[in-house]
Amino acid sequence: MTFQVFAGEDCNAVRAQYQCPVKKHRLHLSFDDGVGSVTPKILDVLKRENIKATFLILGNKIDCKQYKPGKSLDLCKQRFNTLKRIKSEGHDIGSHSYQHYRHSELSWADLNKTILDSKKILEPFFTTQPPIFRLPYGDGWFNQKDQPQVMQALKQAGFEHLGWEMTAYDWNEKYQHGDQILDNVMGQMCKGRGRDGVVLFHDGVFENEHEGRVFTANNLARWIPKLRCAAEFVPLIDVKKNLKKR
Repeated sequence: MTFQVFAGEDCNAVRAQYQCPVKKHRLHLSFDDGVGSVTPKILDVLKRENIKATFLILGNKIDCKQYKPGKSLDLCKQRFNTLKRIKSEGHDIGSHSYQHYRHSELSWADLNKTILDSKKILEPFFTTQPPIFRLPYGDGWFNQKDQPQVMQALKQAGFEHLGWEMTAYDWNEKYQHGDQILDNVMGQMCKGRGRDGVVLFHDGVFENEHEGRVFTANNLARWIPKLRCAAEFVPLIDVKKNLKKR
């Protein structure tokens, strides 16, 4: 694959634009809703840039037993092979549940089923101890005081929930123009006191079995040099000290 190289960023200008301090923030990229069709392109960018990220995987995307022979099965096998590549290239892997449900709306039985179904299929690919889980929509994490059963179910299943400190909002079509997604991240990271930690991107589209976030994949290589003007990309365990590598 041929990459367009975005070199020679004027970091002084970038930091001035986004009101960033000279001292760099610590940033870790994470991607939800995969595996998707564009995940290999994202992996190519990360490999070239020597960045380790975290991928939160929907179990139904790589559960190939559910498909009969045909196109859907072939696409599932492609996604499964991409999942193996994610692990082989040193990225972290966690669960995004089996289905992209609002978990606080599920019965106790269904809540446990979707969590444990994802654990069963993704167990060989988990990279941290404890294994990580990110709730779809953040539902059950944002509202855990009102819906404590969701985090309770995750704890019983042996998971550690991985939230985020920043979000790109790259799922939202109104931001899929120019550098608005980059603006979202830089604004949260830099303005005021700013933030360190995990930033939420997406490589998959949860409503589609194979489609991915094309805009994110096509622009990530262009955004990274600007992000580097204000951030140091660090491994997950550097920003989440309660996790260990398996």
